[in-house]
Order: sequence, then C-alpha cells, then structure tokens
Amino acid sequence: MKCIKCNFEINPLRVKALPNTRVCVDCSSTGAYKAVTTTNGEGDHTWNGLEIMTPEQYNNYQKSNGGDDDAHTITFGIEDTNK
Repeated sequence: MKCIKCNFEINPLRVKALPNTRVCVDCSSTGAYKAVTTTNGEGDHTWNGLEIMTPEQYNNYQKSNGGDDDAHTITFGIEDTNK
C-alpha cells in the first residue's frame, strides 16, 4: 500500500497495526511520542518510571522544566524511510 501524500510504500507493520491508514509515519499528522524517565519516592522506596507523552505534552513538559534537555527522553514513532 502506498502513502497518499508522498507515494512511498507504507511500512507493512503500520498497515497491520492501523488497517485503515492511508499515510506513512513521516506524513502522519500525529507527531512522534516521547518518553521521559522519572525517579519517584525516597530512600528504600525509590523507583523509576516512564512517562509517555504526545508532542504537545512534551513541549509543555519542556517549558515547565525550563529548557530543551533531551538527556532523559526517548522518541517513539520515527520511521527511517531514507526518502
């Protein structure tokens, strides 16, 4: 199946996950999700967590934390199609 915007082949795994999709990841209007590691609790009751955010949520998180530190982020949904 080809993307209706760029005419490149859509990854078969994307088609399997989203059978009604008509666009590839790169042409999708949904941005890549980001995940931020968190440390919670105190002392012996400390644990690490992972917060998955939409692009809008991540931008708000960055603004509230005063910067563009990507040291603790993971990006999901980026497809390297080498177009």
